[in-house]
Amino acid sequence: MKWQLIIVLLLVLAAVAVWQVGLLLASPGATVTGRVPGGATSTGVYGGTASRGTGSNAALPVRDWSVLDPQVSSTAVLVQSLDTNFPYFRYNTDEKWPMASLTKLLTAVVVVENVGLDAKIPVSTSTATDEGPSGNLRGGEIYNSGDLLKIMLLASSNGAAQAFEHYVGDQKFLGLMMAKAGSIGMANTVVYDASGWDDNNETTASDMLKLLEYILAKHPEIFGWTRLTSFLAQPLNSSRTNIVSNIDQLSGRADFLGGKTGTSPKAGENLAGILSFRNEHLAFVILGSDARYNELDNILNWIDEAYTFPAQ
Repeated sequence: MKWQLIIVLLLVLAAVAVWQVGLLLASPGATVTGRVPGGATSTGVYGGTASRGTGSNAALPVRDWSVLDPQVSSTAVLVQSLDTNFPYFRYNTDEKWPMASLTKLLTAVVVVENVGLDAKIPVSTSTATDEGPSGNLRGGEIYNSGDLLKIMLLASSNGAAQAFEHYVGDQKFLGLMMAKAGSIGMANTVVYDASGWDDNNETTASDMLKLLEYILAKHPEIFGWTRLTSFLAQPLNSSRTNIVSNIDQLSGRADFLGGKTGTSPKAGENLAGILSFRNEHLAFVILGSDARYNELDNILNWIDEAYTFPAQ
């Protein structure tokens, strides 16, 4: 009789389990809570746009709909967690817009993957003349490619980007950039130069998010360089020292994990990068702003007001 009771109990438990699965499949967006090893509670959102990664025990933030959406002046804005894919705010994220010097993030990826960090890159006289004072480059100088990358990213040096183009071959380098953009999934991005000087270089906030994700996953050192407030570079064939300052105002912030500015008369002010926000990697993309840093801070303040966050 005892073994018969055990069999009946097992059948009842199996029936309950099947019933719960049926409820889950029939209810998109339903939340299921259970226990994980160690006794912690694990919550996952099913059928939604965001979910926690494997092994995470924290719940997603909850929107307070009594707080209205923020007023933004930019053409496009995207703010999203890279850890949960939770979209805090999206506005015109598929609108094509001039990249300006955000182009240099893609250029950096292509250089790291195809040129390396130890190549000897010459700076031509014409490149140095076109450059102006931003990267303080001089014609005839030769730089280690790793150092020239830092000059390009910190000072937003167009001359440094052009030097990489000339070293590889202009059309070949642009081909590598387009191939990399395509492989990342940046379907709405097109580039005509490596610096972003050409306003025909276009992207979308959604595409820039894919680039940020790729850099963080594959080449986080690029973001590490963009956090530097300054850098001391020395040409390989000269005793002259070149002190380069970071033009990105975020570089002095403790929560800044890396990124890039972009500015042109047609593009306005662009900004893309990653912040540490409530123990998460928070990606942000702002295109076509007239006050990008104020826009970013206003949206961060709005997120704190508009969302209730689970206890850490």
